[in-house]
Amino acid sequence: MSQPDEQTPAAAAEASAGAAPDLYRRADGRLILRQVRDGRAVETPVRAVCCFPWSRRSEFISLRDDKGKEQRLIERLDDLPAAAFQLVEEELVDRVFVPRITAVMAIAPQAELFHWRVATDAGERSFLTARHDYLRSLPGGGVLIQDVGNDLYLVEHPTRLDSRSRRLLWTYLD
Repeated sequence: MSQPDEQTPAAAAEASAGAAPDLYRRADGRLILRQVRDGRAVETPVRAVCCFPWSRRSEFISLRDDKGKEQRLIERLDDLPAAAFQLVEEELVDRVFVPRITAVMAIAPQAELFHWRVATDAGERSFLTARHDYLRSLPGGGVLIQDVGNDLYLVEHPTRLDSRSRRLLWTYLD
């Protein structure tokens, strides 16, 4: 009778590198990543962090421990099994909410700031940006705006905005 093949820790790690991450939510709400390291099972609390570009929320998601060290990189969220997909998606919704601007109602100067009033997919918002800060152009034509509180707002398709919104946005860009 033959013995089952035993994998060395290095072989096990290599075999699992392409496998879906083993994730679960602990009773206290923390997301836990189970891994095999040096032949031992290790459970690490992690948080999901989107890598740049932030407009592509479903690609390149880093699972990081409490010290910010990456424990696992997920290249495509859509490639995960349903349970892992749901856990990571919940983390991203809780941690990385980026409202999408659907209309720009006003941009008014205030001292060294601009006061924005916008409509987003999550309702109307008002925020401030520094006059010297520039909007970040994204691949595919989108624009990312960071306010003075470091919150992000996305104009996914500036050319699809109404004419008034486009005029206000482009005036700010010039």
